[in-house]
Amino acid sequence: MKIGIVQPLNTTNALYLTEESLKSGAEIVLLPEKWIRTLDDLPLHNFQQLAKKYTAYIIPGAIEDGVSIISPLIDPNGEIKAIAKKIHLFGDEKNRLLSGSSAIIFKYRGIKIGIAICYDVDFPEIVREMFLRGVEILLVPSKIPKDGIDLWREYLKVRVLENRIALVNANAFSPPEYLGMSIAYIPSLRGRFIEAKPIGELGDKEGQIVIDINPLSYMSFRIERLKEYKQFDIKELE
Repeated sequence: MKIGIVQPLNTTNALYLTEESLKSGAEIVLLPEKWIRTLDDLPLHNFQQLAKKYTAYIIPGAIEDGVSIISPLIDPNGEIKAIAKKIHLFGDEKNRLLSGSSAIIFKYRGIKIGIAICYDVDFPEIVREMFLRGVEILLVPSKIPKDGIDLWREYLKVRVLENRIALVNANAFSPPEYLGMSIAYIPSLRGRFIEAKPIGELGDKEGQIVIDINPLSYMSFRIERLKEYKQFDIKELE
């Protein structure tokens, strides 16, 4: 599965970079969280046209719509197949917006894919539930400032290791505070242990990259982890 990560500075460049990813064979293209201010600024129709032209999925980021933070899922017919909503709001978002109440999973070319928006990744139960429902690739639009990137990447790697899934992150680029640094990981064997291996990265500049993920390469790790997972109760002593 070829997935494009787009790290744009403005709408003109976002459309150009998205099409460049699609021309390079991307079957899914992911943009960051809040790379534009509001839903009114999102050139949604243009993204729909690109999805239809190249028969690809496009997730044009996660954007405030005045009520919630939403992530439209545009299908290869150019239609909005679903709307993912951020479940865990961060900082002042809690004072202005409403949380989502469900996560989105979709299947494309036989592969199950989930969407988790930024701060949702900090909460392991969301990703674990997706894993238990068969998700193989997790798409994560985010807006993390430059001084939070190192810690953010620790969260991403841990989710990959916990669940033996691939993770693709598109992070906002709006210098000097937000420097992008988008990245993708897969679970990979290193010696006797599984690591979260980076397979593609955008640095601190505008751009796009297409990464190729083959879930068969880590299927055995996922199957083993599923076997190891146990339901349990907690007994609290008086």
